[in-house]
Amino acid sequence: MRRVSPVLLVLFSILTFCGTAASAEHFGADRHAAAGVKCSACHGSDAANPKMPTIETCTQCHDLKKLVAKTESVKPTNPHFSPHYQDQLDCTNCHLQHGPTENYCDQCHQFNFKVP
Repeated sequence: MRRVSPVLLVLFSILTFCGTAASAEHFGADRHAAAGVKCSACHGSDAANPKMPTIETCTQCHDLKKLVAKTESVKPTNPHFSPHYQDQLDCTNCHLQHGPTENYCDQCHQFNFKVP
């Protein structure tokens, strides 16, 4: 019986998992990649030690003032401007790019925002 190379086994596992995840649901990272945004734009150039994106990372491309204005009529409160953080909460608290989004505010409140 032939032995399978551990490297090939790892590559097969990654491709199988990524293919399954990508076909089941599209995450923010998928939309960024489709728009031609490279991983290094958000995570830095050190692939062995990627950075967690901060609000400063996101606002290099996304206009925060326009976003706050766009969501100002959302009830019961604007999800992009709060009495706790104003407009400075890291985007990745809700917009998880490599998994399903999460409503960060619902840890304490019951706003029931639908996070795209």
